[in-house]
Amino acid sequence: MRKSGILLPVFSLPSRYGIGDLYKGAFKFIDRLEAAGQGYWQVLPICPVNKELCPYQSSSSFAGEELLISLDKLEEDDLLSLEEIETVAEAFTQGEQIELKREALKSAFCAFRERLHHDEELKVYYKAFCKMEEFWLEDYSLYRALSDHYGDGDWSLWEDGIRTRDSEAITLWSIRLFNEIEYYKWTQYEFFKQWDALKKYANAKGVELIGDLPYYAAFESADCWASPELFRLNEDGICEFEAGAPPDAFTSEGQCWGNPVYDWEAHKAQDFRWWISRIHQQLRYFDVVRIDHMRGFESYYAIPADSEDPREGHWEKGPGMELFDAVREALGDCRFIAEDLGYLTEDVKAMMAEAGYPGMKILQFAFDTGEENVYLPFNYDTDNAVIYTGTHDNDTTLGWYENIEDWKKRFVSWYLREKSDVQVPGEGDEILDAKAAVSGLVELAQSSRCDTCIIPMQDYLLLDSDARLNVPGVAEGNWRWQMEENAFDEKLAATIREVTARYGRL
Repeated sequence: MRKSGILLPVFSLPSRYGIGDLYKGAFKFIDRLEAAGQGYWQVLPICPVNKELCPYQSSSSFAGEELLISLDKLEEDDLLSLEEIETVAEAFTQGEQIELKREALKSAFCAFRERLHHDEELKVYYKAFCKMEEFWLEDYSLYRALSDHYGDGDWSLWEDGIRTRDSEAITLWSIRLFNEIEYYKWTQYEFFKQWDALKKYANAKGVELIGDLPYYAAFESADCWASPELFRLNEDGICEFEAGAPPDAFTSEGQCWGNPVYDWEAHKAQDFRWWISRIHQQLRYFDVVRIDHMRGFESYYAIPADSEDPREGHWEKGPGMELFDAVREALGDCRFIAEDLGYLTEDVKAMMAEAGYPGMKILQFAFDTGEENVYLPFNYDTDNAVIYTGTHDNDTTLGWYENIEDWKKRFVSWYLREKSDVQVPGEGDEILDAKAAVSGLVELAQSSRCDTCIIPMQDYLLLDSDARLNVPGVAEGNWRWQMEENAFDEKLAATIREVTARYGRL
């Protein structure tokens, strides 16, 4: 079935509190998606972010980001006062708002804990949640409390007993940090309560949620601290190899991501239990899961931890279909999108074909070479794919078009006029105006044979590079963009619906 959707992280929704959340702005966005005839909302990961707000360097592969909890909903539930949330809204900078939001969440936890003492029904629900999520929640909450205590999430620097998870040390610290641990448990309870309500609302409106499953876990994470045997670490808990990528279309010198690589033999010995649990959790969050860095399951790039040059890395074999066969046996047929970008060997292509998951087609990659380019729509040989103008790692399409060479602009213009059904002004390879080119590429994606079309919100808004989400290989300054209030208005929704209908995606 042909469908389309919009890519927009939850944190990029308009908000008075410095970061988008799971309540009013999200519900309004879903209403607009319904009006625009969109069947999907792709939200990227919703796991805890790091200090740079990056969701791909998370402290947990199972938890939700507490900053996405809605203060408005907490105020409605009488866990915060109007004055407390207005203090956050009135702060001058996004950074100040985020810090004040953290303080507001702690205040709400105090009110929740007081209510818990005399509300028996609430106590039953809360205990049931903690019990159901115990397999990850205990480690996560203790890890976060310890990170706050030590002022650093680098668990390899902690005292020996707790660093190595000695049972006596675990007991001692669980008592010593009891209140802090309970706070982090409550953030997850509140997050999932709000998330479940949002997902239910979206599905009732005919909108399905697509989320990302990051391939790697962060070193500074409850995952790595609680299960170091699943990663290639030395006896002191230090990475032997770090994950990254060789030079590619995103960066000419390659990338060093800093994540520890997996010990796949250890995962196999445990029948991939950690991965199955992780994927099962993601399928609870989302209707469809986009598997990040799919090629890494066939072979992954390992860089010596003492090297700062990604070019000194090498490829090693991953688990391949053995993992996905185990997932299918445990969870049945799952709805996945495979991020199959980058250099693909014949072995990777064979794994993709055997898995049968839809891959990705990126229009910004289609005009780097000639007419044989595999990302050009007239070269697609399957409907089982998801087409994007760009992803969260790309520039906005307007920013990209404004910065490419003139010959590529002529190629774009020629292709839109001569090789597609898209109506754009001018003739031949006459260079298109930038915004006309973006609108043409959006329509080209919608018109393609791919079953699913996902367009970043910035491309519908015709925004330039200032609205870019992420620059791969750059650690700071990403993940900050927020959509302006009312930018996605009724007029734009009607325009999107019209092009969606024109190409049979309603």
